[in-house]
Amino acid sequence: MNTKAGNKSRSAFIRAAGKLFAERGIERVKLSEIAREAGVDACMINYYFGGKDGLIQSVIEEALSRWHNSNMRKYYEENSVLLKSRDGQTIFITGLVECVFKNLSNRPEEDKAISMLLQVLQYPHPLREKIINRYINPNVTLFCDIFREITGNDDFETAFCWYLFLICPKYLCSACPGMIELFHPQGKVSPIFDRRLQYFTTKILLSGLGLS
Repeated sequence: MNTKAGNKSRSAFIRAAGKLFAERGIERVKLSEIAREAGVDACMINYYFGGKDGLIQSVIEEALSRWHNSNMRKYYEENSVLLKSRDGQTIFITGLVECVFKNLSNRPEEDKAISMLLQVLQYPHPLREKIINRYINPNVTLFCDIFREITGNDDFETAFCWYLFLICPKYLCSACPGMIELFHPQGKVSPIFDRRLQYFTTKILLSGLGLS
């Protein structure tokens, strides 16, 4: 097979799989659907990847190469001066939620890598520990430090609970988009759903810090 054409077909499978996995969830997507989206014969998935598991691994590795989860650390470094006053803390937390929602975006115009990686965390995949150590744990530490800096509370479990209220709403929507739509009475969330979720997440976090 022509190497250039082969690389193009392989890349088409990875892009198509990443898009469909992100939109509907890994388990709900069939190989035939990926092939149709890619415009390549389905039998070539076995040729290039050895089956669905190999394709999933390739999509994950591609996503890892593009995901630079440093936006929240950068936000903290650029805005930490706000933490010195109560009004500044409110502004800081509001902006932090905005940053989290943007970083975990699952909108069609955004990179599908994030949703794909978040889905992997739900399965005993060989790359799961790598994702947790490289991207998740540093943010847990950062957010718990922010909680302690604002409240003066050194109890890690309390800080971790606050972190979960920050991360979990958007994580659930990005990692399990199919499930969110399945639960919705109309079978599909509205375009304004994400902003409303961000609003209520911000209110809950500010309340947990005594800032509301």
